[in-house]
Amino acid sequence: MKTKLCAHCQTEATTLYRIQTPAEGKGWIFVCESCCIKAKARPSYRYGGTWQGYRH
Repeated sequence: MKTKLCAHCQTEATTLYRIQTPAEGKGWIFVCESCCIKAKARPSYRYGGTWQGYRH
């Protein structure tokens, strides 16, 4: 099973969420579930998909 690090808290996870927020600029980042929940409260939050390590 593959893992990646969360771009915010650096936690290793098998499921990450691709998001875009004004604080991150125009690029997309992968974050863990808890960081994704926090980001949803921000204006201009955009969800771009889910990365799952067990599917690759």
